[in-house]
Amino acid sequence: MSTYVIILKEKRPANELLLKLKEAQTPILNCDLVEPLNNKSDHENSNSYISEEVFANQSSFNNIKILNPALARKDRQKTLATWLIPFGFVAGLSFSQMTDLKTFADMGFPNQLEKLLGGLVGMISGVLGSFFSAGGISQEIVDDLRALRKKSEEGFWLLILELPIEIEPPWAILNETDSIEVITIGKE
Repeated sequence: MSTYVIILKEKRPANELLLKLKEAQTPILNCDLVEPLNNKSDHENSNSYISEEVFANQSSFNNIKILNPALARKDRQKTLATWLIPFGFVAGLSFSQMTDLKTFADMGFPNQLEKLLGGLVGMISGVLGSFFSAGGISQEIVDDLRALRKKSEEGFWLLILELPIEIEPPWAILNETDSIEVITIGKE
């Protein structure tokens, strides 16, 4: 998917843009409207324009996975753990079975538990693998996130659009909008 962050001065143009995109039948996978960290606009004025249909999920900067690397890391860690832990158990069990080592028996554990304990050690390695593998993000994304955080702190609204990778964003509609800037964040 391709992710575009449209930086806007206020909420009203975001709602207008979403209406235009819906009329143009643009396939949007996900849409989030991020309120400014330093909200200078008065809430009564910005909320008076909202139509009955809500097109975007409105939330704060730190609750959006793409803007908060810690949330994204937790999600990746859970995903990795779901297959690394069972794989580690099976690999540890298999390794103990194939090598017939007596590592745990030499430590005083019963010989019957040797293979099971090998599987548990494999599970522990799966947990550690999911923890360390889910780490880092690229420096380019970190720089984009800093710029977006700065814009949000300055009082700008961020409209995050996720489109299918094969779909080019409707630049004509985006150019009609009173936006400050459009930032593209990594393609998956």
